[in-house]
Amino acid sequence: MCNKVYLYNTNELMIESVKRTLEIMQYIAQNGNQVRLKDVAEHLQIGKSTAHHFLKSLLELGYLEQDELSPRYSLSDKVQLLIPPQVSPYLLKQRFRPLLQKIMELTGETTYLTLQMGAHIRHELKCEPERNVRISLELGKEFTVMNSAIGNVFLAYSEHLRQHVLRSLSTEEAKQLNRRLDTVISQGYASDFERLEKELNCIAVPVFDQKRLIAAIGVSGPAYRFQTAEMMKAVKLIQSYL
Repeated sequence: MCNKVYLYNTNELMIESVKRTLEIMQYIAQNGNQVRLKDVAEHLQIGKSTAHHFLKSLLELGYLEQDELSPRYSLSDKVQLLIPPQVSPYLLKQRFRPLLQKIMELTGETTYLTLQMGAHIRHELKCEPERNVRISLELGKEFTVMNSAIGNVFLAYSEHLRQHVLRSLSTEEAKQLNRRLDTVISQGYASDFERLEKELNCIAVPVFDQKRLIAAIGVSGPAYRFQTAEMMKAVKLIQSYL
């Protein structure tokens, strides 16, 4: 019985802490974004030492900034990351369908639009050329992030997703993946030479909206015809239209 009471009290304290944290952020945002410790303590009707504890935690997490000339706190740009992009799968498909069709016509290979959904990805749209050899790619089905060009794009730009995958790897595997993902960011695209599927090469380019990753556009083709030169052509085509 004592253990149950202890767990209940702990949960109550955690819920109260979350509530206080959100109240502080809301107060700062709605009151000039330049507030003092005293302002926060008085608004929440808590002691200054307790208010300082919450503010210090938010500072350490990067959600607050402290003015160098006065002891005032303001919300940082990191708060923007809590706001999801105002785009839906439906609107994205409407927006990028003409582009996928254009890239498919110019490259002669399968193009597709992929979205991230937590720890999974989902292919939302594809355009296929009229050829005998086609790429097997299921729409509407969720996949775990795979060691592919399209998967590496999402891993590269999502720190949470990257850490989730790295935890399952050995030290050496983690180093190799980190190097690959850093390269994706520096060059602006990911490539896959038969890594996901034998005799299949792929490229993937990130799609941003207000500096936030919202999707990835991929192009895949048989390795015998979709080689380095053709892959780079596809990358440059996509980037030129984005």
